[in-house]
Amino acid sequence: MSDIVEDSSLEKALSVTTAMMSTRDIDRLFDLIVETITSSFGFEGCDAYILDNEIDEFRLINSKGYSEEETKQFIGTTAPKKKILNDIEESERLGRFTYLYKAKPGQSLNSYYGLMHPERASLPRENEDDWHELDVLYVVFEDQNGNTIGFLEPDSPLDRKLPSKNLIINLEIFASLASIAVANAELVDELNTTIENYKTLSEAMVALQEPVDLKETLRKLADALSKIVPFDEISVYLIDWERDLMIPAFATGPFAENIMADVGPICGLAGEVARSGNVEMIADSHNDPRIVSIPGLDSLGENDGQAMMCIPLKSKAGEITGVLDLYRDKRNKFTRHEFEISEPFAAHSAAAIENAKLREELKENFESVRKAYEDIKQVDQAKDSLVNTISHELRTPLTTILGYLEMASEGLYGEVPPKLKEKFSTMLGSINRINDLVSKMLEMSRLQDETLSLELESVNLATVAKEVVKDYEEEAAARSHNVNVLFGNELPVVRADRLRMRDVLAALVDNAIRYTKDGGTITIGADILAGKVHIWVRDTGVGIADGSKGKVFDKFFLADAGLTREDGRVGIGLFISREIIRKHGGEMWFDSRKDVGSTFHFTVPIGSVAPR
Repeated sequence: MSDIVEDSSLEKALSVTTAMMSTRDIDRLFDLIVETITSSFGFEGCDAYILDNEIDEFRLINSKGYSEEETKQFIGTTAPKKKILNDIEESERLGRFTYLYKAKPGQSLNSYYGLMHPERASLPRENEDDWHELDVLYVVFEDQNGNTIGFLEPDSPLDRKLPSKNLIINLEIFASLASIAVANAELVDELNTTIENYKTLSEAMVALQEPVDLKETLRKLADALSKIVPFDEISVYLIDWERDLMIPAFATGPFAENIMADVGPICGLAGEVARSGNVEMIADSHNDPRIVSIPGLDSLGENDGQAMMCIPLKSKAGEITGVLDLYRDKRNKFTRHEFEISEPFAAHSAAAIENAKLREELKENFESVRKAYEDIKQVDQAKDSLVNTISHELRTPLTTILGYLEMASEGLYGEVPPKLKEKFSTMLGSINRINDLVSKMLEMSRLQDETLSLELESVNLATVAKEVVKDYEEEAAARSHNVNVLFGNELPVVRADRLRMRDVLAALVDNAIRYTKDGGTITIGADILAGKVHIWVRDTGVGIADGSKGKVFDKFFLADAGLTREDGRVGIGLFISREIIRKHGGEMWFDSRKDVGSTFHFTVPIGSVAPR
């Protein structure tokens, strides 16, 4: 190869350096480099290797000169870094970047993955400067620190001669420029990979926080992880420490069904990872004695082993709650970089799984509560129906009994002795209380099924309140209570059912008297509040405990059975009172302090307001 041709080749090679220097895609860059070696420097073929720092081996990244089938077969294969550097060291150094290994007679073919012209391999070297089929030319790439980051193997020079001094000089110049381009492309590729992984990781974290069930969460986990750490199969086991079980929760691949049925003790590689909390990366599943119970493993041949990465899933509290197993072809081992990505991903995944499990538990609990509520509702409806039926059935006989007792007490059936008259009086009091209770039960029933109708008229609540106070003078006096009314007759007129408003006030005054110790004070006041007449009844009684305040207006609630059961009260007066006020378009509430007293309030709209 003449010097003129070689100088011309360098010019051609240098003409692509601009494109080479501006290329940041590592695959595209090596396309340009290999193309330049073959088209500008007179070689029939060329292999390009780049150092994979994760596995400390050189990986075949580009090749030209072989058939398409052979190229596909060998691209991606690796050679140990130590062996390659040793081979280069034993070769003849032609320059800073170029080395030549001259094959010796009878050279073994075992060290060659392929030969461009195998028929020449056994032929002797005729002349000292002839190229032999088993010769190897190394053109290395170095980073700024002088470390080898890749190399080329130009093969089969077209002139069948060993490279001349001039060609070596040209290759040296080209290699120095290519080294810079490769180092820059690697930095950009690493940066782009980091950015893409961060973006994918962020998107995955968002997706994993979506409120879905456990199965869907695990599917999202697998989809997201596959974008940053490619795998062929995945298995997720949940750890039940109390029962010493690994429970499969998700699996893909041809043995997924077997894996999902493989509930067993915490053992093997996954068990060790669960107990240690450390990630394990396995180069070949066939060569690790801890991997003995993976469904489907026995069906794989000796050459079909898998690379594995086993990752613990830690809860927010730091407890191992599961194990994530990734599998892929053993020729594509998991790398340290993939481990560094997988570890934070697993932490977020564990949180997402924990949240999904909580959602499922909450859902189950909600369904249980909902069913219990429906059952209680049905029981409540049955109880209301029973109360309504009994109340109706009691109404007629009670009226009859009451009528006969009154007539007997008045002597219509003959003279009544004093002692018997006293007994009649007691019976009449009891019948009246029962009759009043039945009336309230029927009122409650009509309020619940919304069949209660109001007889609206113009009502002065001040007058009604004073009437109620007068009705309870004896009861108040018997308890030495002081009852104060803080208003005259100046309250605005409201549209209301007078009898029912009287019942409401009577219920509040009655409660105040009964729940206040002897010698207490009961105050009734009124004002205007937001366009409504506001009435309040305050006592200095026992008050209501904080734990009971939420139930005061519930049906059948009694704040203190000792004060109420003895006179036949059943705790529906406040419920009925509030519902009547609401039907008038108002509201009822209270404030209370234990051992200080209570104040009950209600409002009724002024003027003509459509009842609810």
